[in-house]
Amino acid sequence: MAYRFSPWRVLMECATSSPGAVVAGHPGAEAFVTDAVRELLRIVGDATLTTSRRAAAFASAVGRLTDAPIARAYDGRLWPGPVDGMTLLGSTSRRPDEVIVMISIRDDRAFAPIQMSWRVARSAGEWRLIDVECCGVWLSGERRSTLAGRRRE
Repeated sequence: MAYRFSPWRVLMECATSSPGAVVAGHPGAEAFVTDAVRELLRIVGDATLTTSRRAAAFASAVGRLTDAPIARAYDGRLWPGPVDGMTLLGSTSRRPDEVIVMISIRDDRAFAPIQMSWRVARSAGEWRLIDVECCGVWLSGERRSTLAGRRRE
């Protein structure tokens, strides 16, 4: 009798779990990111603030989210999109103290929403921002490669 591969068997073999368990959905981390993104969108969409005050408020808000010192990362331009256009897509975690939360932000000027991932970690009992990914690029990884390139020059 010949052993045959059926599509069902192949599908089930591909669907087996990975060696490290991935926990889907972490309400605490998701709430932290949702609140943070909403606050940041309110700041960048606040037309009552001047450009410099908007940039300062944004830097202050990001400083409260992370333990790492940040350089000026936002020039203060007014966000033309909706400030309530954030959608939580979900989260995954390989460890209970580190979670990647996926979100999308509606941008009426673009064909599709902006999709981002925030890597957060629990530090001293509260969630802190570690890294942000947009368009496939993690910012801390980009910063490391930029700094390494500058050191070689």
